[in-house]
Amino acid sequence: MNKLVLITGATRNVGYAMAEKFASQNYDVIITSRSAEDAQAAAAALQEKYPQVKIHPMEMQLSSMEHICECFRRIAREHGHLDALVVNAAHLAINTNIMNVTPEDYDRIMTPNLKGNFFLCQKATELMGEGGAVLFISSVHANQCIPNRILYSMTKAAINALCRSMAVELGHKGIRANAIDAGAIWTERWIGLSDEEIARRRKPYPAGRESKPEEIAEGAYFLCSDAARTITGTELVIDSGVSTTLLTYDANWHKNAGGPAGQEPPRAPRGTGK
Repeated sequence: MNKLVLITGATRNVGYAMAEKFASQNYDVIITSRSAEDAQAAAAALQEKYPQVKIHPMEMQLSSMEHICECFRRIAREHGHLDALVVNAAHLAINTNIMNVTPEDYDRIMTPNLKGNFFLCQKATELMGEGGAVLFISSVHANQCIPNRILYSMTKAAINALCRSMAVELGHKGIRANAIDAGAIWTERWIGLSDEEIARRRKPYPAGRESKPEEIAEGAYFLCSDAARTITGTELVIDSGVSTTLLTYDANWHKNAGGPAGQEPPRAPRGTGK
C-alpha cells in the first residue's frame, strides 16, 4: 500500500511542486485548496502524469474548525491513516503593520495561519503512527523582519515554535515534526518583472537567485522520508543565503576588501563625516 501525504495549498507554486515530488516517489497525495475547483484541476493534472498513484482533491477551509473536522472524518473513513502532513497554505498578510491592523484583520489572518493549522496538525497526527511526519513550510520571516509583514512574521515564528513542541510531544509515538524556513521563491508573481527588477531582487542573495519550487520540494520530501528518521524539531533553511548576511549583501565585497588579513582598512581623515 502506498504511503499517503496531505499537502495544504497544493494547487500551484511550491504546493504543487511538492505534490508532484511525493507522487513521483509513489505516495498517494491529498491536495487541498480553499477552492474545490482548483483542487480538482490540480489533482486531475497530477493523476494524468502519475497514474501509478492516487491523487485526491479536497476543499479545506482553514478558517473553519467545523470544515477541518469534517475533512478529517472523511480521510479517516476513506483511508484510515495518514503518513505525512505538509502544512503549506497560509495567508501572506501583505501590507500589515503595527499601525494599520484592525481586530478584524487580525482574526482574518491569524485564524487560518495559527488556529486552523494547529488543529489541522492535531487531527492529522491522530491518524498517524510510527514513522509519521509533519512538515511546516515556514519562512525566514520567522526570525528576521521587514516592514508591512508583521502578522506574517508573527505567524511563522509561532509555527516554528509549534514545530518544536510537536517534535517533543509526539516523539513517543514515533511522529517527527520539522520546518523549512524558505526565502524568496520563484512564483507567478515574478512573471512580467523587468530584467532590472529581477536583478534588483536577486542582488541580496549570496546564491545569486531565488529558489525554484522544485528545490523546496526536494527538501520537503527528504524531511518527510525515511532518510530523515532521526531528524525532528529542526528548521532547514532554504533561502539562497540571505539570512547569513549581517548587512545588505554586496556581491562585489571581495573587490572592495584590501590589505592583509586582520588589518583595518584606512580611515577617512578627521572632519570628513565619513
